[in-house]
Amino acid sequence: VNLAGALSFDEELDIISNLDIMVSMDSGNAHLAAMLGVPVISIWGVTHPYAGFAPFNQPEDYALCADRTQFPKVPTSVYGNKYPEGYEKAAGSIAPEVIVSKINAVLTSYKS
Repeated sequence: VNLAGALSFDEELDIISNLDIMVSMDSGNAHLAAMLGVPVISIWGVTHPYAGFAPFNQPEDYALCADRTQFPKVPTSVYGNKYPEGYEKAAGSIAPEVIVSKINAVLTSYKS
């Protein structure tokens, strides 16, 4: 369900605070969820969490990064606004199975 633009900011925070997990690119929602104590799996394309923009207090292995063998120039910029030709789909090098596996592992660890 896409709630973008349908709720006030306070209502969005209420929804986020009740999530079991947030899957997000490195965006404002990832940071909001982290500040609310929600585990955050972040997806990184041409940027990298080591640039200092990872969600607060999240384990390093919750950041899923583009394949550096396929995209060796990552990070190409701090903000993701500059990238060489062919790097447009760097985040797509993270297999959906890897993301689902990480989600399941994090959810399992929080339920035990």
